[in-house]
Amino acid sequence: MSEVREIQMIPDSADKEVDWSLDPEAGREMIAAGTPHGMLREVNRQFSRNVLAIVLARAVNMLRGVVLVPFLLYHLGLEAYGIWTTIFILVSYVGVTTMGISNVYIKYAAEFHARREYERASSLLSTGLAMTIPLCSAIFLGFWLGWKWYSPWLHLPPAHLADGKEAVLIVLGIFLSSIALSGFGDILSGTQQIAATQWFLIAGILAEFAAILWLVGIGRGIRGLAEAYLIRTVVVDSLTIWWARKKLKWLRISPRLIRRESIRYVLHFGGVVQFQSMLTIFLNSVERVAGLSLIGASAAGLLDVAKKWPTSFSTVPMAFFAALLPAASHVDAASSETDRLRNLHTLYLNSSRYSNLCTAAFVALFSFFSAPVLHVWLGSQFPAHQRLIALFVVFNISLQFHMLTGPGTSMFRGIGKVYEEFTYSIPNLILLAMTVPLAYRIEGRWTPFGIGVAAATATVASSCVLMGRVLFVLRLPLLRFLRHAIAPGFASYAVAGVLAWPVTHLASMAGRWQGAGVLLAGGILYLAGTAAVLNFWVLTDAEKQKQAYWYRKGLRMLRRREATA
Repeated sequence: MSEVREIQMIPDSADKEVDWSLDPEAGREMIAAGTPHGMLREVNRQFSRNVLAIVLARAVNMLRGVVLVPFLLYHLGLEAYGIWTTIFILVSYVGVTTMGISNVYIKYAAEFHARREYERASSLLSTGLAMTIPLCSAIFLGFWLGWKWYSPWLHLPPAHLADGKEAVLIVLGIFLSSIALSGFGDILSGTQQIAATQWFLIAGILAEFAAILWLVGIGRGIRGLAEAYLIRTVVVDSLTIWWARKKLKWLRISPRLIRRESIRYVLHFGGVVQFQSMLTIFLNSVERVAGLSLIGASAAGLLDVAKKWPTSFSTVPMAFFAALLPAASHVDAASSETDRLRNLHTLYLNSSRYSNLCTAAFVALFSFFSAPVLHVWLGSQFPAHQRLIALFVVFNISLQFHMLTGPGTSMFRGIGKVYEEFTYSIPNLILLAMTVPLAYRIEGRWTPFGIGVAAATATVASSCVLMGRVLFVLRLPLLRFLRHAIAPGFASYAVAGVLAWPVTHLASMAGRWQGAGVLLAGGILYLAGTAAVLNFWVLTDAEKQKQAYWYRKGLRMLRRREATA
């Protein structure tokens, strides 16, 4: 069997779909009978559907974020915008106190669902709710009563003390309540029903977007942003809880289902993941934290602006990672010992391949078109000077490497090897301790550019370390990984490089809206060129068939809607 055939995903049309949640015996018989790739075929089907739903939800969220930045800079100013981004840094750090349990829900719900151990899944959620609701309540009470001790860390300007405090407490309360109740969505994710949760997320994002335009537009400022976030959370959490109760008929919540076994899962696996999440959040926000502490709120805002596009579109390839964790747990629990490693190879290589292609499509475009993108996006009210353009490119390139670590960390969590994730965070911390002081020495002072480049350099180097460790643990040859997962991403860079000079030259000679037209035309040529290169030289026959399948399915859906209209 050739390498491409060995690792290709199996088309959805290969066999009739079996809903294991409604027919548990069918799932057992499929695995026990040893049908060719039977179990992996079902996981692939759910994986593809979940990834598409996550990509759509995150694309909507990405567009919301980048569209709102110019609007918020105009209505709030750079200082107030920097305060808002700082609030979410604080909220993210607080969130790690309960974040580990989310991965516990997903991993063990996937395993219990694969083995049809529904009471253990109900016990896990009941135990988790009994732990997180009191904990989140205590954390909020502590921050409410201790405002005067931690507020100096936020460096709030005197003009924003009142609305800043109100926004922090509103967002913190919403975020903690959402975490306390997140188990319902995580159980759905663990049972391979991620797609439904993403539709609810899209509804919440659109509601928040409309609320921001209205509330900030009428002068509510930072408070309006917090109130819009409340609307989003209520919409998403209400729909998710309703769907979990409706779809998972076996799910029961009761104090009598609290088990010592579930507490052990939360404290051991969840504790390690929680600590890892804390390190990850720190590493993802370190340049803004450093900019805020060493320079001020404006520096944090500038670094956020430079990282907004990379951060926003990174959520699209991260769809593969969100779907990979429960899929890896399912495969690990249901595969025979002889097939386990082969099936994990399939999931890891394909997830790395497609997330890399997706990331490269964005990164190549925004790296080569950086100057016209910033000119059109921010306009004359926020001129894109050379250092901001360079920082924009640096954050994009570092993102390409960072996204390549996602399949590895998701795989490690899915198969229970959570300690392996320290292979990324520890080297990153060590490198930051060297690159940040070096940036100060080179620049002669603290600058947003120096801090950003230092953080990006540490990210690139530590990402390479983690990828090497994943290949070693999975016993996967380096050349196979490079050929199947990494090399396809260069197609996007080649096309963007050819178009870079004419697009940048023409956009620089035009105004903002004419430049937008140049970018649109360049973007269409880029997409067409990349699609042609991928179809002629990169994609396998199986991937082309899969592409054609989804294209035909999309056309059928459009025709049905036209017929009903």
